[in-house]
Amino acid sequence: MDEEDALDLGCQVLPWISNQAILIGQQTRNKAYGTLGCELFVLSQQIPFISETALARQKILEIFRIIDKACSSSRNEADRFQTLSRIRSYKDSTSKIRQTVITETQESLKHFVLRSPEYHAVLRLISDCLTVEESGSLHTEEHQDDCDIGYPGYLNDILYTQLQAHATCGCRTGHLESTQLRLSTDTQNGRDQVSFEFIFKANPFPPTRSLPFVQWRESNVTVPRRSPVQKRKKKVGFISPSRDSLSPKRNDSHLPQRLRRLELGEFCRLIDNRLGSPIQFHIESDVLKVIEPANPKPSRRIRPSEGLSLGQWLEQIPHLSNKAKSHLAYTVAKSMWQYYNSPWMMTPWTHESIQLLFEEAGLTGQERPHPYLTTRIARAIVKSRDSYDAHDLMHQYPHILALGILLIEIGIKQPLTSDECPHPLSETVVNDYYTRAWTTAQRSNLSDRVHSLYEEAVNNCLNPEPFNAYSIQQGGEAAQIKARQDVLYEKIVLPLKRLSGAYQDDWGIQNAPLAETIGHHVISQKTAITPKSIVQEDFTIAIFCALPLEVDAVSALFDERYEDFSLYRNAPGDSNTYTLGRMGRHHTALVHLPGMGKSVASQASSSIRSTYPNIKLSMVVGICGGVPYTRGNAEVILGDIVISDGIIQHDFGRRIPGAFLPKTSITDGLGRPNITIRGFLAKVKTTMAQQRISCMMKEYMGAIDQRLGNNIAQYPGVEQDELYQSSYQHKHHGSTACISCADSTNATVCEGVFDLSCHQLGCGKEGLVKRKRLQVALTGGYPPSPAIHFGIIASGDTVMKSGQDRDLISMQHNVLAFEMEGAGIWDSLPCLVVKGVCDYADSHKNKVWQPYAAATGAACMKALLDEWTF
Repeated sequence: MDEEDALDLGCQVLPWISNQAILIGQQTRNKAYGTLGCELFVLSQQIPFISETALARQKILEIFRIIDKACSSSRNEADRFQTLSRIRSYKDSTSKIRQTVITETQESLKHFVLRSPEYHAVLRLISDCLTVEESGSLHTEEHQDDCDIGYPGYLNDILYTQLQAHATCGCRTGHLESTQLRLSTDTQNGRDQVSFEFIFKANPFPPTRSLPFVQWRESNVTVPRRSPVQKRKKKVGFISPSRDSLSPKRNDSHLPQRLRRLELGEFCRLIDNRLGSPIQFHIESDVLKVIEPANPKPSRRIRPSEGLSLGQWLEQIPHLSNKAKSHLAYTVAKSMWQYYNSPWMMTPWTHESIQLLFEEAGLTGQERPHPYLTTRIARAIVKSRDSYDAHDLMHQYPHILALGILLIEIGIKQPLTSDECPHPLSETVVNDYYTRAWTTAQRSNLSDRVHSLYEEAVNNCLNPEPFNAYSIQQGGEAAQIKARQDVLYEKIVLPLKRLSGAYQDDWGIQNAPLAETIGHHVISQKTAITPKSIVQEDFTIAIFCALPLEVDAVSALFDERYEDFSLYRNAPGDSNTYTLGRMGRHHTALVHLPGMGKSVASQASSSIRSTYPNIKLSMVVGICGGVPYTRGNAEVILGDIVISDGIIQHDFGRRIPGAFLPKTSITDGLGRPNITIRGFLAKVKTTMAQQRISCMMKEYMGAIDQRLGNNIAQYPGVEQDELYQSSYQHKHHGSTACISCADSTNATVCEGVFDLSCHQLGCGKEGLVKRKRLQVALTGGYPPSPAIHFGIIASGDTVMKSGQDRDLISMQHNVLAFEMEGAGIWDSLPCLVVKGVCDYADSHKNKVWQPYAAATGAACMKALLDEWTF
């Protein structure tokens, strides 16, 4: 099928698919379907007008590919647009096949909207297409008008190569060992020469032994564009947010007469000997020359001390306004776009490679920090890897991912550091970096914390799809890199440019150096966008806990606590007690249950929506008794987490002489989770999601341990994890046995045993069951990592303290664990039970493991919320 046939096919079937999506939205009251339907309909009407360019057609065909997959229940992609062709054939048919097509399409669309990450990708693509007239100028002409045309990329190579030629000096300072390149948003449009600013370390005179003292020597290097900038018809664009007041203007009169070739070894002498104004260099015919006498240029008067890495600076400053975050993020993103795939990006930029140095700003003498790129001028240029080739990577573009991480760090004012994710972003750790970045972005709520445009830029960094979709495959590697650079500008730099410009308009900052906007002592008196006031309707997550130790573990993971009294005003009939706050990006209500059991939980869950009407997910979080082995023979050990696929009531039935008959009919059961929960479970069971959850659980366990203190959430030790054979009773053993316990024919034991430990009763090692996971942990000398198990959880008002009854119920119903509150909430709210295993639901149970199990359950709960997108 050629392009014209494909476009014709789309015009015919998109309105019909749009109608199906809107019908689903009306039935489910989920506006996501309505959004998709409306966007598809508008696109179908605009295709004849927006498909004139190759870029637009490429985007439209990519939309068709995604929609074809979204409407198909089959994963066979052998035939291009097979599903769309089938819809065209039968959408107007009167046969029974038409109803089958409708049913299959609607079910597939439900799956697509609720579970596919391509849902948001297709909405972005549609938005791109519908704004093609505007975005076209942003994507191409934007680089050619007098806003952000940039400069030819080969100038970066020339600059690096010429400095590299002077890097082999013998001085003790090593001026080019650590080169500081000033990052700037200056467009430098309309100039025949492109200007770069550097600072180098100079030998102080007189010499000083004061280690913190650093004598910085400023310099400026100009490189000719080599071809005149063609004047084009001016397009509508965005005003450049700042022109650097100290940037060089077009003042190159009589330049050839003032140039002197720089000899090898002379670079160091110039850096050490020149005092006062910056040294000025010019590259002519690929040769570095010094300008003598130099053009008058004021000094930036940099503080004579070592700078701080971006990571150190973010940790040390007490406050960073959203205004400052926006300017700093735009500076870094714009610079990365300009230096993309050049020797200045041989390794991805990190919070270690960007330094903050303090410059004097304006006439006040006040110091402001400004970002510089720190790089070692290498002896040989190593080709930068723009993309990785491995197929199992979550993100193939290390530089784009690195930018996303930097933006997240600036947004949350905290560096992302981990021993498990060392710098730089090598191919082997990209997935670790992506997992950490994605989960941090999800829980940080950057839209409210900074601005929706900031969140848009971060999300575009973490989404590799646009960089795949817009690559021009037939153009070779260079064309693909250029295409990705264009996408970087359109999807990331431009939103940040808009945001930075909006802040400048609000404060009336015109033509001010960027450095003046980033100081930690600049606290904004006005915000461009104020996060909306939180109301009770904003709460979408409910967490139910029955025990104080469960509440302690969950409460330790709130990112923010809400104290506004109006949020706690219960509706009539709601007697619940709440703790309110934010977990990640979710406004969350923690419900303090007044006791254990189904009835207490049922009453609490039935009244919460009268106060917080928009609860979309409830989670019963805490501790439970675990079944030692799953039906698949996987070991369950203490501290593991169980997540509910379903709930049964193990004590719901009839008691007859000599037996208990549970009710197991369909009408008596609690039913399976709703489609949203089932889709979410399918997502978090995937390998990549499990890796992300496990990674974040470690971080959250550390947070719980730190906030609760006293090693409350510490792992109790392998030797404390004891599983006894189900027939081995917890009773008096040996010479201490009482009459009741000593009678081997008596199935009951004395009442006193349940207040005594196994050690006190003499429970012997002969009754223990060996566990492979514990043996591996003992051999390796480290505690086992908590595993996550999905399955049926038995819920009831009776505590399970019998190994034999545990095994019988587990065998009958494939039960994974036993707890007491889930059944009371299951029918009232969309629900997941997430609990840490604190004992084996037998007579040997004790409370040693309860704090640790409560912590693992809470950590898993928050990691799951990072994955929850509704």
